[in-house]
Amino acid sequence: MGLIEFCLKKPVLVGVVVMFVMAAGYWSLISIPIQLAPDVETPKATVRTSWPGASPYEVEREIISKQEEHLDKLPNLVRISSR
Repeated sequence: MGLIEFCLKKPVLVGVVVMFVMAAGYWSLISIPIQLAPDVETPKATVRTSWPGASPYEVEREIISKQEEHLDKLPNLVRISSR
């Protein structure tokens, strides 16, 4: 018995199966969350610099100011902070 012959002999059963598949597809469509704009974390970079025995003024003058000059050239940079 081929598929076509089976479908012709039992049209009600085929109709019920088709309706069940359509209902399952509709239920899947409304229950699965679709995110058009997913949450994306912005990338962050951390640069740590230590100079044991130096004063904060020396570290800022000799190291941090030069680092900030180079990092300021990065595209799409939003914020630079030092402490």
